[in-house]
Amino acid sequence: MQWLAVALGGGLGAMLRFALSQWVVRRFPVGTLVVNVLGCFLIGLLISLAVKTKWPGPTMQCFLIGGFLGSLTTFSTFAYQTFELTAEESLSWGMLNLFSNLILGLGLVWLGIATGETIAAALETSS
Repeated sequence: MQWLAVALGGGLGAMLRFALSQWVVRRFPVGTLVVNVLGCFLIGLLISLAVKTKWPGPTMQCFLIGGFLGSLTTFSTFAYQTFELTAEESLSWGMLNLFSNLILGLGLVWLGIATGETIAAALETSS
């Protein structure tokens, strides 16, 4: 069942990534940045909730984390686009893409974890 959950989540994540990757603003790959930082926030949130509340369960974790987020986010596209920006635009554009993904990604993992902990604490006090 977990294999099927990963496959279904992966299909949905890949379709969303494809749709968002078409979003390019002034030669800067905004779509890739959006999917990567969104994925960073969501993985922090989901793992935090899984640790604190036991939700989502193992099969849903496979669907959401291994499948959906695994195919939504894209390191290889990010690496290629950074290389392309550096080669075709300038080192500055390449570095902007690199640091935007890293700084925003790490910041949003932290924010996702903090949000998950806040939600878990609220659920605990309400029960």
